Amino acid sequence: MSPRQIKTWLYFLTQGIALTCGVISVSVSPIVGKALAPSSELSTLPYGIQFATVIACSYVLAMLMQRFGRLKIFLVGSLTLFLAGIAGYISILQQSFSINLLAHILFGVSLSTFAFFRFAATEGLDDSLKSRALSLVTLGGILAAFVGPAIASNSRSFIVDQEFAASYLCFSALGIFMALLLGAVARLSRHERHTPPPTSEKDSESAAQSPVKQPVPLLPLLVAIYASGFGYMIMAMLMMQSSLKLNALQLPFSDIMQVIQWHVIAMFLPSLFMGRVIARTSESTVIFIGYLVMLASMLIAIYQPTYNGVLAALIGIGLGWNMLYVGGSSLVARLPGDAHRMQGINESAVAFLNASGAFSAGALFVWIGWENSNWLAISLLTPGMALLACLKLKLRQKHAVTIG
Repeated sequence: MSPRQIKTWLYFLTQGIALTCGVISVSVSPIVGKALAPSSELSTLPYGIQFATVIACSYVLAMLMQRFGRLKIFLVGSLTLFLAGIAGYISILQQSFSINLLAHILFGVSLSTFAFFRFAATEGLDDSLKSRALSLVTLGGILAAFVGPAIASNSRSFIVDQEFAASYLCFSALGIFMALLLGAVARLSRHERHTPPPTSEKDSESAAQSPVKQPVPLLPLLVAIYASGFGYMIMAMLMMQSSLKLNALQLPFSDIMQVIQWHVIAMFLPSLFMGRVIARTSESTVIFIGYLVMLASMLIAIYQPTYNGVLAALIGIGLGWNMLYVGGSSLVARLPGDAHRMQGINESAVAFLNASGAFSAGALFVWIGWENSNWLAISLLTPGMALLACLKLKLRQKHAVTIG
């Protein structure tokens, strides 16, 4: 296995750690927040401020990576993850809501940093290989689907009379492990610098590190952002609403968790082959099929609002999300120009839309219900398909002019 392949697998592991921490956070923060907050209305504020931090930091961190290099900023992210765990532990010991808020601000900084792992794995690669590397890194989420809930449940009462204190210490332990993995990536990167790559890869790496001053390719970037961002928004909204819908059907909690687990598997398992599919077709083709899978899944959710219907819909939405997210991310990774700037814009938009979907889910379920929320989701995907059609038309016209 070449050093470059080893780096990709290391980024797979770091991505798995990052998403595992995210699963622990979403499991723990509302309960801890309710216990520490001065009023129950503020119980989800730690999670909310964590999301706000991700949105605020994404573009800034992308620019810092451009100036100082990705690895240095990734190591800062592992440090903030370690500090977030310490702060969360202290907040429980001292029963301090303000320190808990600080912990989730630090955690938001680390999550914002880790969102760029998939782009880091594509640097120095030919365009034909970028989608495969990006897809493999995204597959790290499959680890989080199983490891995250296990850590959250087993660490809950590990420290007597300090519920969830050990859960926060797990952040610190994972931060140390993350730093060790990133140290291995740094050593491999130094080895690569002493081993000149083939001309095409060398030119690609030079272009990534010294971006050409070109205007932002607006339409392709909008297509990518809409696919990744609104795909994430709708997935988050319907995933959270599915628990409410199944609960309203008076199904046992074990059945609800089974639906969510299959949904998460469907989100990440296709990354095993999605990169190869993109390499053999194109990002736009995969994004288009992702939209169709999403739309079909929402129609199932509307017309079959039963356990089996919701299960089938959530599996389809997970698959559709993977196609939109990996396809959109791959499109961003291959765009010419200032890669860090475009990735920063993309991550800021994705974080904002993801937060919008998560926070609107409960209110929309109460106001318009499960079926109408799916109709709303369908209407939100329609402009994305229109943007994709415009891009395909523009590319065809450009191709016709080139031939002429």
